[in-house]
This record gives sequence, C-alpha cells and structure tokens, in this order.
Amino acid sequence: MNGVEKRVKNKALLLVLAFCLTVMNIFPSPAHADNGNTKALWVWDFYDAASNSTKITQLLQFLKDNEINLLFIGTRNTLQYQPETYEELILRAHEEGIRVFSLVGRANWALEKYHRDALKEVREVISFNKLHPLSKFDGIQYDVEPHTMAEFKTKRGSISYQYIQMLKRIANEIRLSEDKLEFNAAIPFWYATGENPVIVETGGEKKPLSYFVLDIVDTATIMAYRATGERQIRSSQAEADYAASIGKKVYIGSETKPPDGKSIINEITYYNKGLKYMNQQLNTVMNYFANHTGFSGIAIHDYPAFKKMLQNDR
Repeated sequence: MNGVEKRVKNKALLLVLAFCLTVMNIFPSPAHADNGNTKALWVWDFYDAASNSTKITQLLQFLKDNEINLLFIGTRNTLQYQPETYEELILRAHEEGIRVFSLVGRANWALEKYHRDALKEVREVISFNKLHPLSKFDGIQYDVEPHTMAEFKTKRGSISYQYIQMLKRIANEIRLSEDKLEFNAAIPFWYATGENPVIVETGGEKKPLSYFVLDIVDTATIMAYRATGERQIRSSQAEADYAASIGKKVYIGSETKPPDGKSIINEITYYNKGLKYMNQQLNTVMNYFANHTGFSGIAIHDYPAFKKMLQNDR
C-alpha cells in the first residue's frame, strides 16, 4: 500500500468513526469533571506514544488495562503538524469513554514576556476544535512551574503575579472562544502547605498561590508526589478543601518515575513499590475523598515510567 492509499484509508476510517459517534450518540464526552472517578495519565511525548495508528492502539489498550479514563497528551510543537493523527486519537479515545486533554507547559511562560507563547498553545487547541468538531479536545492542562526558575527565589512575588496574569489571559481566551474546554493547571501541593509556602498578595487579597490558581481555572491537578496514600491526602487536603469552597475540583497526582537521587527521591515515587501497593494507596486516597465535593480523581505521572514500573513488577 503506497502513502496516498494509506492516508485515504485512514481518513475513511476516521469518517466512519465520526459517523458512528454522531448517529449513535452513545459516547458523549463530558466537558468538565463532575465526580471522583477520574483516573488520568500524563503522556508528554506525542511522537513516542501516539504518532501513528499502531501506537494509538497500544496506548489506548494500556489505558483500558489500567482503568484510565483521562489522557493528558502533549501537543506543544506537534498539534499543528499532526492534526489528523490527533483527530484519530481523540475519536478512538472518546469511543472508549476516555477524555483527552491537551498538555503543554514551560516554566518561563509565567513571565509576562513569554505570555504570548502560552496563549499560542490554547489558540491552537481552540482552532483544532473548530476544525474538528467531532474530535474535540475536552480540556487543556498547563503545567507551568515558575518555582523551578532560579529567579523565583529572589522575585517570588513578582513572578507569582505574572503567572496569575498568564492564567487569567488563558481563561479569558477560552471564555471568548465559547469552547467548553476544561482549563486545568498542574501545581505542586506545597504552594499552600509546604515548609516555605508561596503566599501572594494581590488585588487586595493575601493567600497561597494555589488558591489564586483555583480561582481562575476550572480544575487543578495537585502534584501530591508522596509514596503513601496518607501523605498524599495530607499534601492535597488544603487545595481540595479550597476548591470545594468555591465550586472547583482537583485531581491528585502520583509519581511513578524511578528515583534519581536528586529531584526524585524514593519517598515521593511509587516506582519501586509495585502496582499492587500503589493501587492500594490510590484507593486509600479515593476512598478518603469519595464524598468530597472538591475531588475529581487521581492522575499518574507518567506513561513511560508507569510502563517500565509495570514491566519490572512482573
């Protein structure tokens, strides 16, 4: 089969899937999180994970095998070049009841001079959704971590303010587009309750940076990277409670990357603990927050590490 024939065949397959989803209307994709049953997975590298039909099949099977129903898929520098592949991924994911979020982020986007780069990403997703009404992204996650920049140590207040303004501009972009994208931000738990919490004063209010983030976004993903459910609960309780108080929700994140002796220590990752242990701990988290109105589910970081962890567990 030559390249032209293959593209025609793939396009025909997408049209059939789209027709089935439209006519049968049995796989609706919820616009926003509405319960605590979500289990998400971060997949940063689109080319490695989903750049062709075979990889998409493998990824979706992995999601189903691990009862994952929300996919954070990287789109930075790839969405504009691979629209048909993303279309296939989203259509097939929705067919399986899996929501799909665009995943983007760079720490320096928090700075005002780079806000245009952050806005470019959401505009690309909104444009994609307009051009592909039957395969829309359900949301977009911004993983912008200003605390990782060296200058954050000395310019914490200024950078936090700029970061807040960035989020406001993105939220406004989504609002003006009338797209039903769920706007999500990934944030570390310690903004509110760490040994050195990030307290911000702006607009006549003084409170943790994570609370300002929750005021703006639809949902947040708390990077509560700890290797026990109890510690994850303690790490995310403040944000979950604040989210509930303002009608928002949080996902609680878990780490599966291997310890590296530096940024990832054994105490924050489930990598060496095994799947059975991790699932027990995640069930502890989900059971604890089961009736919490600020809780929407859990998230696992990330696809390559989680796969390797499972392989080592066999």
